[in-house]
Amino acid sequence: MFAIVRKRRGFRLPMALLIVASLWIGALPQPVSAQSDLRYFAETGHFLRGAFRAYWERNGGVAIFGFPITEEYRRSDGRIVQWFQRARFELAQVNPPVVQLGHLGREFTGDRIFPQAPPQPSTARIRYFSETNHTLRGLFKETWERRGGLAIFGYPISEEISENINGQWTLVQYFERHRFELRLYPSRVEFGLLGEALAPAQLRAPWPPNIAPDQPLNEDGTPLPPPFRPGVYANARVIAEADQTFRIEGEGYRPGERVRFLLSSPECECRPITLDAQPLADVNGSISYAQVRFNTRDYPRGRWYLTAQGQTSNRAGIAQFFVGVAPPVGQPGGVVVGTTPQAAAIGQAVLIQGSGFQPNEQVSLWLTAPDQSVRGVPESPTADGSGSISGANIRITIDTTFRTGTWFITAQGRSSGRQAIGMFRVDAGAAPPPPSQPPGDPARLGILIHNELRVSGAGSITPLAAPPGSGFVFNASGFDPNEKVGVWLTRPAGAGVEPIDERLVQREGGSVRVAFRVERDQQGVWTVTAQGASTGRAVTAPFKLTRDYVAPPGTPRPATSRNASVSPAEGGQRTTFRLTASGFRANELLEFWVTSPDGLYVLNTPVQADNRGRIGVSPALGVQLGARNLPGVYGYHYRGTLSGVRADIYFTFTGAP
Repeated sequence: MFAIVRKRRGFRLPMALLIVASLWIGALPQPVSAQSDLRYFAETGHFLRGAFRAYWERNGGVAIFGFPITEEYRRSDGRIVQWFQRARFELAQVNPPVVQLGHLGREFTGDRIFPQAPPQPSTARIRYFSETNHTLRGLFKETWERRGGLAIFGYPISEEISENINGQWTLVQYFERHRFELRLYPSRVEFGLLGEALAPAQLRAPWPPNIAPDQPLNEDGTPLPPPFRPGVYANARVIAEADQTFRIEGEGYRPGERVRFLLSSPECECRPITLDAQPLADVNGSISYAQVRFNTRDYPRGRWYLTAQGQTSNRAGIAQFFVGVAPPVGQPGGVVVGTTPQAAAIGQAVLIQGSGFQPNEQVSLWLTAPDQSVRGVPESPTADGSGSISGANIRITIDTTFRTGTWFITAQGRSSGRQAIGMFRVDAGAAPPPPSQPPGDPARLGILIHNELRVSGAGSITPLAAPPGSGFVFNASGFDPNEKVGVWLTRPAGAGVEPIDERLVQREGGSVRVAFRVERDQQGVWTVTAQGASTGRAVTAPFKLTRDYVAPPGTPRPATSRNASVSPAEGGQRTTFRLTASGFRANELLEFWVTSPDGLYVLNTPVQADNRGRIGVSPALGVQLGARNLPGVYGYHYRGTLSGVRADIYFTFTGAP
């Protein structure tokens, strides 16, 4: 048995607050193929994807089937299977594959014998099934016929009977695949949690929201997910660097708490490794400033997990990384994919090549970054008659959003399911110069708007302001999980409404998330509204289209407030801008917003002044920007919620490496 017991020393820097100010640059969802169809359910800690997700969403979702309670796994008979609270999905291996529903009603009732009904003609009130000698009537009959009938529920295998469900006598009826339960106040039919009762325990361990199994699990539940408890999650990332060295980033912790790191591997019999580094989360709950690194030279090859856990909040950020190998992906039929060249610098392009797919099938492509995040390739080439996609001329341009390091490219045939993985490397290089823009107006960069842009209802929008063509993310909650929710935009001054494509609306229980862009060049205050069709509940969020905050290179830098300072006032990627401000009340909560060169106005989580009414003194406050951040003037703004004292700090980021 291989064992690693010595602790690793992380690379230490002076304790300073580092805010990674990506500021929504590239953060909005992009068109994604293949793995983008992953949908995560925080309620149970499981993913839904592919054919199972399409079937689940098309045939009733959570109301009929419940949330997923296992991942997909390969059963001993070769079928891909996934359990839900009220159902079991099975992928029948025909061409094309078909989703079938398990007979949970028959499995749950086992050898129970139910009295049968005598043959009788069906009427508008009663429907008789000679196949099982049982009847349907009343609300059960109406629900069966309206919500999916034979295809979803199967034939009735009992009459209406009374059973004790969770300590309460309830009128129920069993079907081949379901159990109907009658609730009286108000009168409605609910569907029994037969999946909860029958699902194998070894498959029910939850998975973190940012780590999905890369292929169906085995029937014994392996590979196991990292230890995880839904509801206490923070973000953590492991960034691959040169010479088998990795760097840790993360946020979502309680400000000031100590964060400990544990490395473990489900693929080797080695002890978990505790890193010596235990940084304190900064005032934004981030640990990225600490630049903790570790070297994997002596680690066994394979999949590893990082658990970064806050010692006060108990929030755990979990990330996976691979030592010495690519992520394990099956490659049936000799299918291969790669790029030419195999390495490129920023500003260059790579050409995708691949073969071994089914002739004339569409192939989905996606990329996995060094930090294990996934982005889509918009093009889906069609394989030629020999199963090759090399002639499709699919190119990937390496821009400043690409991290340096090893990237993986995955290709999957949509009909055959054949999947292959290749890799290429992004090397540091000079980015092409950005297109020239007229300088911004420094007199407008400090305009405060969030006092007037208040959300009505349970919701949020980010950013609060941006130029036309920018992306926004709107979240709203409080709806009935089963009701239809409409989302639309209202133009400034109520001058008409614009629908939002319902394909952009993501649902999870009673919550709605919409990522959208406003291409219309109509500046002013817009609103986005989400309203439930059944409950009538509405959430409205105002936002502003404006060029007030645009500050590209060449924009004169406004003066920093007298009660604040920044050093230096100008610098590039290797610069740490040190920020301080004073004059607030002791321990006062401060509003905190940031303006960036692309014109975004982002209201962040409030921060707290120290016991002398200062920020950036103890601990120090530092901002370091990278290749993904646009050059120009950045503004960091603070205002006391009690004193009203305001501090505006401006610095210029040149973008120089």
